Formats: sequence, structure tokens, C-alpha cells
Amino acid sequence: MSGGAGRLRAAAIALAAVAIVWFGSLAARAEPAADRQAIVVFGDSQGQGVALGLQRVLVEDGRYRILNRTHPGAALVHGEREWLAPIQRFLAREKADIAIVVFGANDRLDMRDDSGAYLHFRTEAWRDAYAARAARILSALAEAGLRVIWCGNPIARSPTYSADMSYINDIYAEQAAKFGARFVPLWTVITDSEGRYTAYGKDRDGVTERLRGDDGIHFTAAGYELVAEKIVGQLPAALPNAP
Repeated sequence: MSGGAGRLRAAAIALAAVAIVWFGSLAARAEPAADRQAIVVFGDSQGQGVALGLQRVLVEDGRYRILNRTHPGAALVHGEREWLAPIQRFLAREKADIAIVVFGANDRLDMRDDSGAYLHFRTEAWRDAYAARAARILSALAEAGLRVIWCGNPIARSPTYSADMSYINDIYAEQAAKFGARFVPLWTVITDSEGRYTAYGKDRDGVTERLRGDDGIHFTAAGYELVAEKIVGQLPAALPNAP
């Protein structure tokens, strides 16, 4: 073999080696992305805050990606196009591993059941109809193979509103248990030393700041990050094949 041909062959071998290393590194970088757990968040405006908080808290965590499919104003006391249709649409078009559900902030109202009968809030008939709607959500997610984390509503500034949220939370916890979902209470995620409502507290960095919104119901961005951290702590138990 001539010297020129030898040099050409050596150069070709070197280029092939570089290509193998380059494509190998690409594959190594792509593999973790394929293994990321997809977490979809369904719910109302409170759920939207949770989704955004999770995105900020997990922005540098390569294990998860957050899909925000919330609809501010959505309520289980309204037509199913607000609470069931978005979930069915997602399940038909997209995929996820874990579903986080946050409803209830707009649900302390009278409603009509599927037959059109008018049901008053806190009556036994209302409770049964409302529980059935939560069960329809849980059933749809279970049939799709998603692990479910259903979040309860937090304590609010108004004692009356808080009492209503506690009543609704009990329904969620009961239905979640029936379907094997994990119910995560957010009641005391931000409270004072005696478990009462407070608008201020320490953020993720230990700095005291406002954590609840002006309405006494929602959270600030810093508050939702604390909520997100509590939910993240539940993720290993909700993952398929978790040790």
C-alpha cells in the first residue's frame, strides 16, 4: 500500500472513530430525556398555580416534565366540558405517567345533576352527585394507566370558605381511596405555628415573605413553590415500579 493510500485510510479510521464518539454522546444525552416521567396537571386556577410552581421547582430536575392542562374557573358543579372533557381530550391525544388533580375552589355552589334535578350545596344528594363526578375523573385516569395524586384544598382566610373546602376535601379523600389514588392534603402546607391561616411565612430560601394571594385563597408564586415541594415529596410513591 502506498504512503498516500495509507494516510487516507488512517484519516478515514480517525473520522469514523470521531463519528462513533459523537453519536454515542448524543445518544447518552438523549437517553435521560426519554426516561423522564411526564406529569400532567388537571384542575382550576388553584391547579394552574400548582402546575407553574412544579415547573419552577423541577426546572433543573431531569427526571420529570410538567404538562399544564388546567383551566381557571373550572368546577365540578358545572358541565362536564369544564372538568371531564379536557381530561378525555388529553388521554386521547397525549400521554403521561402521573396525573395531579386540583379542583374545588369554585365548587361551593348548588348544581344540577345529570337528570337536571337542582341540588343544594352540602345536602346528601349534592354530596353523592359530586362524589360521582370525582369518581368519573378517577376512573378515566385509572383506565388510562396513570398514577393519580389528588390534592386537597388549603385552609383559607375566610372561616366559612375554609369549612366548605374541608367538606369538599373529605369527598376527594374518600373517592381517591376507592380508586387507589394518593390524596395529598394541602390544608396546613402554609399555616402559623398553631395551624391557622397566615399570609406570610418562609419561602424555599428561608426568607419571610407573602405566600398567600390577596383573595386569601390562592398563593403567591413563592407559596405555590412550597406547595410544589410538598407534592414532589409524594412523587416517588406515585411512580410505577417505585421501590
